[in-house]
Amino acid sequence: MTVILMSALPTEVHNILSVYNCADYADVIAGREWYQTAQDLAREIAPNLAMGAGVIAALSPQMSWDRNVLLARRAFHDGAASGGLGANVRKADRILAGESPDDVLGGLKVRSFYANIVEPHGEAVTVDRHASDIALGRVTPSAEKFALARKGVYAGLADHYRLAAQIAHVPPATMQAITWCAWRRAKGLA
Repeated sequence: MTVILMSALPTEVHNILSVYNCADYADVIAGREWYQTAQDLAREIAPNLAMGAGVIAALSPQMSWDRNVLLARRAFHDGAASGGLGANVRKADRILAGESPDDVLGGLKVRSFYANIVEPHGEAVTVDRHASDIALGRVTPSAEKFALARKGVYAGLADHYRLAAQIAHVPPATMQAITWCAWRRAKGLA
């Protein structure tokens, strides 16, 4: 049996586990089902999982989940994306035209989001502004959100989620999703 000294853990892991431990029953259920539900949507709206997940991920930056779903559904219905940021709409259109999401999608968050939809129980961790705030233990100002783009910051935060997940015996994406649900509820963002 491996013994983990909690005092030896990074502060970010403590922060993640603290939010995880504050999750209520609804947060846990929603978090456990979050990426599977997204995968089900991707399969429903598209001819194949990769295309559906790719369009959802491409349209996701700076978008609420409800709006993301609406735009992805509309893109497949209309045969062209609209309503999102210009570069993201163009990426979604390329995926709709048959290009591989692996060749089209950029950015660590978007690529991780795509990977989580394709493989809900995999090792990818989607570190958005809420996941970053959870790990840092505070709501950060908008200007500070750009720190995620600095070399190594995103990967480091994702690793903190993986360690917290290992301690809690859940998949990394599930840890991120449960804490995301609990954080948004606690902050009145749900």
